[in-house]
Amino acid sequence: MKRLLTSLILGTVLAGCSDSSADQQAASVPPITHTSVALEKMDIYVPNPQLPDDRALTKRNQTVRDAKGEVTLKQIQPGKQTHSIGPIEMTIEEVKVVQNRPSYAMIDFFHGFTHEESFDMVKTRVTLTNTSKQSVTFNPVAHVKINQTTEKTIDDDLYLEALAGTYEPSEQRSGNLGFITERPVETLEFLTSDVLDAQQQVIKKGQPFTVTLHD
Repeated sequence: MKRLLTSLILGTVLAGCSDSSADQQAASVPPITHTSVALEKMDIYVPNPQLPDDRALTKRNQTVRDAKGEVTLKQIQPGKQTHSIGPIEMTIEEVKVVQNRPSYAMIDFFHGFTHEESFDMVKTRVTLTNTSKQSVTFNPVAHVKINQTTEKTIDDDLYLEALAGTYEPSEQRSGNLGFITERPVETLEFLTSDVLDAQQQVIKKGQPFTVTLHD
């Protein structure tokens, strides 16, 4: 009987020591903390899935290459132009003429536009802002005429960056528009679409404007 009582007491003491050790071990581990990170609105470049990033091309005959192909700058018209089409503010960041040589993996995509292994392309980077407090529908290029002879529409655009569509209040989008052409390019005559409200009523008629390039 004494032996049993002694065993029970010893077991209780050992259990107490074990709990105390576990408590001390837990107390020695610092608590996990989560730091909140402030999110900022930043101008983040989203790579195009079809065409290389040509932002580094600032001088003629410079070339960039990546897995999508090779692009060489042939003409450039730097400087911003801003146009207001009703509530839409449209800024043309720059205009370039480049020679594009797609990689083998991209040839099938461009066969929908041309069967040439390399081709010239005029492109522009634009920023569009809906300055109003209502949703509007807008297309930056309903029609473009190159050198007063070649006519293109948004269906000919190579970049497919969803710049045409419905813009929510204060929404801003930046992206590229590109069209196959022959160089040298002297003029681009843009005609935007009308700006429509949520009921598809015209707020502002489409506006024309011209960009002149130098060879």
